[in-house]
Amino acid sequence: MMMVLTATMLGIGSVASASTDYSHYSDQELGGLRTKIQRAPVEDQISYRHEWHKRLAELVPDKGEHSLRSSEKEGDHWRMNRWQERLGLNNSQTANIKELREKQFRLVVTERKELVALNRELRTESFKANPDKNKIDELSDRIGKKHASLARLKSSHLSELASILTPAQRDKMQTIIDARELQGHYGRKFH
Repeated sequence: MMMVLTATMLGIGSVASASTDYSHYSDQELGGLRTKIQRAPVEDQISYRHEWHKRLAELVPDKGEHSLRSSEKEGDHWRMNRWQERLGLNNSQTANIKELREKQFRLVVTERKELVALNRELRTESFKANPDKNKIDELSDRIGKKHASLARLKSSHLSELASILTPAQRDKMQTIIDARELQGHYGRKFH
């Protein structure tokens, strides 16, 4: 009995630890989790989104292909080399940009985690038989403020990034970012 219990706990533990590492999933498998991830813990939702964003960031706008990496560190290194190549960054600029990106990720993860929790709370309240309108209004306001906070963080990050680049590099980066936005979420193109 004790062996069965131990084996079960080890199995559950390995599933739980694997649930936050989505880097080994294929694009198709990851896409199949979209609806299930909404009921997952906040940490798993953030990990899932981070994996999607990582893969989307590796999307090469001029070729329209995904370049998937097996490890996050390898993917980050590849992305930095790609930016270095496309923008003509020197080693100092590359190091500074890498540091800025890491700082931005740390700041944004906390904000997004709070935003996910607020959205979940709003959804829960909205599904009640008699939703509290005042609570819905208050949560909606807090969600709006969280989005504004994320927008300020993004703007600050872009300003810091721009201060590292030359004017020509800034123009080229803006063109690349604009091209990505035209492709939309998950590679869908807008016309």
